[in-house]
Amino acid sequence: MKHLLKLYAYIIGFFVGIFLLMNLTGWLSVSDVKHYVAAVTGSSPLVIGLVIGLLLASDVFFAVPTIFLVTSAGYLLGFWAGLLVTVAGMFLSGLIAYTLCRWSGHRILRWVLGGEDEMRQVRELFHTYGSGALIVSRALPMLPESTCCLAGIHRMPFGKFALFYLLGTLPYAVVLVYLGSVSSRENPYPALLGISGVYVILWAIWWKMIRKNNKPS
Repeated sequence: MKHLLKLYAYIIGFFVGIFLLMNLTGWLSVSDVKHYVAAVTGSSPLVIGLVIGLLLASDVFFAVPTIFLVTSAGYLLGFWAGLLVTVAGMFLSGLIAYTLCRWSGHRILRWVLGGEDEMRQVRELFHTYGSGALIVSRALPMLPESTCCLAGIHRMPFGKFALFYLLGTLPYAVVLVYLGSVSSRENPYPALLGISGVYVILWAIWWKMIRKNNKPS
């Protein structure tokens, strides 16, 4: 398990580095994202959907504020249109991470872990627990993209990857889009309370998985 967590740490560190670089250089900061959403408020649903969807898809490169975008989609587009846009955008982000890491996965593994024995252990662990990891990966920022990278690195079959990533993404999107659709700028509390509940549940599942996998057999 420690080798798998080490690999996670390296990949998450890479995404954190991108996030810091984007904010320090001003290429795409959190305030920029909020400005873009504010700028299209009042535009046609197609324009709003394209902007939010593309921003969510770019999360793999720019670490955008996913919660803000998903709840904004519900608020600006309503439940069903917001759900379609956000699921499509988040899935595209995960697909990009999966595809890029599938191409260069073996080199990444060798660079981080070094030995064949460590690589084998991580491969076996991810083949056993990778599906569950994809489902609960929304428990932490940058964890979804990191888990998609691991799925690509270990060449998880695409159909399996898509199924379990959507199983984790769809409930997350349903809850946050709905909460965004029933909230308002004057009353954001439904979304805030719902977001807290989602994260408590995901954290509990994630923590239970880690504890179970760390128990000696």
